[in-house]
Amino acid sequence: MSVAQLTDTHIVREGTTYFGIDTAQYLADAIDAVNALALPPDYAVITGDIANFGSAAEYARFREIMTALQVPYFVIPGNHDDRDRMRAALPPHTYGGSTDARVRYAVDEFAIRLVGLDENFLRPWPGALLDRDSAAWLERTLAARRDSPTIVAVHQPPFRTGLHYLDVGGFLGRRRLRRIVDRHPQVSRVISGHIHCVRSAQWKGATAISAPSTAPQVLPLLFMEGKVLGIRHEPPGFSLHALAPDATVTTAVYRRDDSGSYNPVDARNMRRSAHGTV
Repeated sequence: MSVAQLTDTHIVREGTTYFGIDTAQYLADAIDAVNALALPPDYAVITGDIANFGSAAEYARFREIMTALQVPYFVIPGNHDDRDRMRAALPPHTYGGSTDARVRYAVDEFAIRLVGLDENFLRPWPGALLDRDSAAWLERTLAARRDSPTIVAVHQPPFRTGLHYLDVGGFLGRRRLRRIVDRHPQVSRVISGHIHCVRSAQWKGATAISAPSTAPQVLPLLFMEGKVLGIRHEPPGFSLHALAPDATVTTAVYRRDDSGSYNPVDARNMRRSAHGTV
């Protein structure tokens, strides 16, 4: 079985665009591509920045677009999202019925267990924080199902990505998160979004990896995390996390080409263009 990951959809109100990009259409196209996979995933997870401004109208539009997806989906919020408006607009099962101050839940009914963890904070700047309460919750949740292959989903990558302008806020408590994951070998993927491109870090037994945005992006080319050398155009895409025979999880990244088709990216090309590994 497999899990589709869509992220950073940045849906805006109808009649507007996100920096000139029709993010709603790109999300609809990504959903069509997921539906057309030869082996459809068992479910999908959207790892944050669902709406661009966190408005009720944006979430209503997102919910309408997602009705085309032929498998169940689950969400965690990103730094652009409003937790209360997201919960009000989306069916409770999509966020595990979570009523905590931060959205956190586990989905146990599939071969790959999903643990969704909202680690966002917005002040004094957008960043991520795994505090002691969330860490204790995660430890208990993972300990409850040690034999289930597991994906932990967060919004912001819990490692330094090399994108200085996004690393400034950082992920506070990322070492704490890594120590928890290292104690639970059933976790082989920690998936995220936020940076709109693919970056990864290898932990003890798990790979922490981000996914591309469902909409095209322009990202800076940086040197030593300080100097902008140019720009790189990142095509839209999504990730597919599949259960391997040894009960670990592998990842493939699908990119949209100029014809509008989505195809898996060769790992060697991904390392060169996006510094990612699968």
